[in-house]
Amino acid sequence: MRRLHLKLYLAIVGTLLVFLVAVAVVWHAVSTPMGAVWGVESATYMSASLMKDARDVAAEQRIIDALARQLHADVALFGGAGTQLDAGRARASDALLARRDQEGWQFRRDPSFGVRLEDGRMLAVHPRHRFVMHGLHVVAILTLVAALLALLTYPIARGITARLGRLEQGVRKFGAGDLAARVAVEGGDEVAALANSFNDSASRVEQLVRANQMLLANCSHELRTPLARMRLAVERVGSGEGRAAAELNRNIGELDTLIGELLLTSRLDVTKRLERAESLDLLALAAEEAAHFDREVSGEPVSVQGDQLLLRRLIRNLLENARIHAGGASEVRVGRSGDFAQVVIEDAGPGVPPEDRERIFTPFYRRSETAESTGTGLGLSIVRQIARVHGGDVTCDPREGGGSRFVVKLPALPPPDTAAR
Repeated sequence: MRRLHLKLYLAIVGTLLVFLVAVAVVWHAVSTPMGAVWGVESATYMSASLMKDARDVAAEQRIIDALARQLHADVALFGGAGTQLDAGRARASDALLARRDQEGWQFRRDPSFGVRLEDGRMLAVHPRHRFVMHGLHVVAILTLVAALLALLTYPIARGITARLGRLEQGVRKFGAGDLAARVAVEGGDEVAALANSFNDSASRVEQLVRANQMLLANCSHELRTPLARMRLAVERVGSGEGRAAAELNRNIGELDTLIGELLLTSRLDVTKRLERAESLDLLALAAEEAAHFDREVSGEPVSVQGDQLLLRRLIRNLLENARIHAGGASEVRVGRSGDFAQVVIEDAGPGVPPEDRERIFTPFYRRSETAESTGTGLGLSIVRQIARVHGGDVTCDPREGGGSRFVVKLPALPPPDTAAR
């Protein structure tokens, strides 16, 4: 019911239903029933007037037969005591016999009309076509018209809102990071104008973002040239300037790391998909990276399709984050959970407050109490970028007993025995 085309369609159908009910009420309340009733009444009163001047029974019978023929009805003439005197075209029907002494219209079962003559006799008429009398044919026609209008209105309503649906899909793609997403411009109305406006805005935003990414990449590249010259100069200083040289080397190393991470995050923003992928054993990959931090990895072998360098960087950043903020990882596990492979890295540090468990994955975000610690503020942001470019994600949860628990989920390849079957 939240879809616009259904709201529009139901509004139109509801209007038609209200119109149909209103017409039916007016028809039955005001006209009882108009056309057919007036015709029967006029013909019956005229026949009654003619029968006053009829000279004999044969003349009356001719009037009754003519009335029955013209109205396509059963006509009967009853005496003052209710006995049938004459009938038109056929013997009187049950509807006439039931109302032989009642004047005017009777609609209880079959509609019939009676006129009392001056001598007390009753001229009764029972139309054979009942729907003509009650106006049901009009209601049926209106119902049919309403149904046809409802059927014809749906594709119109759907056609209007289908373009809005396609526009909404384009906006979603653009919002998800596909800067090349555009929508088709269909028609010449307000929806088409909106599509044009979106395409123009998307083009300008894409140009600005591409220019910003290009500027970042070029700046990062250009900064590395003077850094390399500075490193060479420091090496020429020699051991006599040990303390100054060590400090300068440390600063150069931090700058080089920052530039490398800027280049990586910029590249991940641009590509949004893997440039190269291969089948990898995630347990073996994690074990090799954890060995650099003197940590062992537990779990089971799980294969994933991915970029080896990027996945190594993901695990390395999580282990480095645990080393900086929690004194090292307390446990590293690899396993399978449904269709996903999991890498779980836990630490026994101070933990992450609930309000910061999502913020720590934003670029350059640092909690106030760790602002003086080493690091660029891009490590966890790169972890999330790498996980998502592989079709997965990473979350930060509290560890039982204190500390943090980082869980990386990546789409897993089927086990070898399953793939063989």
